[in-house]
Amino acid sequence: MATKIKAKTHKGLSKVVKVRKSGSVKFQPAMKNHKLTHKSNASRRRRHQDSELGTSDVKRLKSLLNK
Repeated sequence: MATKIKAKTHKGLSKVVKVRKSGSVKFQPAMKNHKLTHKSNASRRRRHQDSELGTSDVKRLKSLLNK
């Protein structure tokens, strides 16, 4: 009997994003570690919070995560 090939989870992506129960995907915005002196305070504060991925990309990412 032939076995079905299983798709592997993309490990790099799984360490960066989280899929919520509702199905939306959250992630941390980039550009918040260094070279912050020229960025505005508002821009720095926005990067404290998690961001939600747009719906157009969710389907593609879920296929990489096997969800």
